[in-house]
Amino acid sequence: MPSEPKKEEKLTYEQLEQVAQSLNQRCQQMYEKLQEANQLISNFNDIGLLLSILNQSSYFNDDFIERCADKIEEIVTKMLDSVEQKAK
Repeated sequence: MPSEPKKEEKLTYEQLEQVAQSLNQRCQQMYEKLQEANQLISNFNDIGLLLSILNQSSYFNDDFIERCADKIEEIVTKMLDSVEQKAK
């Protein structure tokens, strides 16, 4: 004899509230990860542009080239510091 399908139990208000809070926390975590990813993309785009300038250094004055190299160093240093902090 086939068994009867189980009735789905409805969640209480408190349970729904807990689910909503949990989803909200997860959403906030995912948003933070998205912000980190967007920052990485921005950093890599900046580095690409700065490297292009360094590759065409004959078109720019020495002071500007030095500032571009310093900016690359600054970006990479921040990225490495961030990686080291996450590893701890």
